[in-house]
Amino acid sequence: MTPAAIPSRLELDDPAPLLRWLGMDPVGVDLGAIDPVEMWGLVALATLGRVQGNEPLRIRTDRAARSCQFARAVGFEDLMNGDLPSGPGEPGRTVKLTRIQTSDTTEPVAERISRLLITEERFEDTRRTLYYVLNELLRNVVQHSRDPLGGVVGAQVNRGGRNAERPAVQVAVADAGIGIPASLVSRHKSLTDPREALSRSLWPHVSSTFDEGETGSIQNAGMGLFFIAEMTKLVGGRLVLASRGATLILEGDERFEDPHGRTKFLEPGVGFPGTLVAFEMPSEAEQDYEGMIETIKERARERTPRRAVHKWLAFEAPPAEVQRFIVSQSRIEDTVEAQRFSEEKLLTRLFNKQPIALDFMGIPVCTQSYVHALLFEPLRMAWARKTKIYILNAQPAVRSTLELLENYALGG
Repeated sequence: MTPAAIPSRLELDDPAPLLRWLGMDPVGVDLGAIDPVEMWGLVALATLGRVQGNEPLRIRTDRAARSCQFARAVGFEDLMNGDLPSGPGEPGRTVKLTRIQTSDTTEPVAERISRLLITEERFEDTRRTLYYVLNELLRNVVQHSRDPLGGVVGAQVNRGGRNAERPAVQVAVADAGIGIPASLVSRHKSLTDPREALSRSLWPHVSSTFDEGETGSIQNAGMGLFFIAEMTKLVGGRLVLASRGATLILEGDERFEDPHGRTKFLEPGVGFPGTLVAFEMPSEAEQDYEGMIETIKERARERTPRRAVHKWLAFEAPPAEVQRFIVSQSRIEDTVEAQRFSEEKLLTRLFNKQPIALDFMGIPVCTQSYVHALLFEPLRMAWARKTKIYILNAQPAVRSTLELLENYALGG
């Protein structure tokens, strides 16, 4: 077989050349010989070129070529050398490459990136979608990759070249960890084929943290990639998921005529030495975030078994004697704090058949990861003890997220 050539372009509509070339275990590349280079390509190369890694990929960036200038502008060399980025990036255009290693950094980074890239108020729903995707992708790296150096994230808005008529925001997250197939097979023994593992990772309630047939553990719901895949379909975007031994490409229908999108795989064996996820969506199309979450919730419900019809979340004012708790805006995505609060404040009261009330005043959106950490076990306790959890001031997107949680928390 003829060795794969060094790619001449790194564009997300054709990720195959870079992934095939990386599969040949190259030792180095001259970035100046590649044009154009999009952010997902820099994220992939920076992940493998980190000086702290084992036998890092040697990447030459000292030429005056446009690709090298772009790499330097987004902190490519700083990240590979283990240094912090200097400055945040260029508002509305780029975000500096950043390393993610701990769970307490995922929400601030997702918030910063989404606000830096989407600056116009009329595209607020696009920003919320981007925030959700980033937060879930970064949590996946921290929870599942086992990469001691953490993951790499980068983002940009493309308005030229192939995106001249349809500007797009592109985000990518990569790590050099064990990969999705190895992560899933520990709990899903039948997933020995890498392509099947990637396909199943986009299903609801598939995770390396709980056994097949269950719908979640206290740490995880297995919903992150499912939500991202469904968002890709609903916004007419593109999702590239590459891991050890396989690459899946999902494209949403730009005309929204096919609700299932189009999925294809690269040839067997072509993947990424770890996990690479790249997500792209129109940056100047007005999205309906709340409507999208509601649609995804319904799609998840269709694929989730149910054991209880009675609802234990009550979206109504509680009796005066019920103790109320305020959900903190300042820590709305701190899942560690949410789990601690759940264990210390909520579970004991529910066990003793004491109803509780949670007030979400001022919170427009929260991720499935957060509400899972906060209420997965309390909902099961509420079901077992037949005790209500009252919800106050939940905006539509928050209510949809809570209702989806109740559906799968009582499903298995």
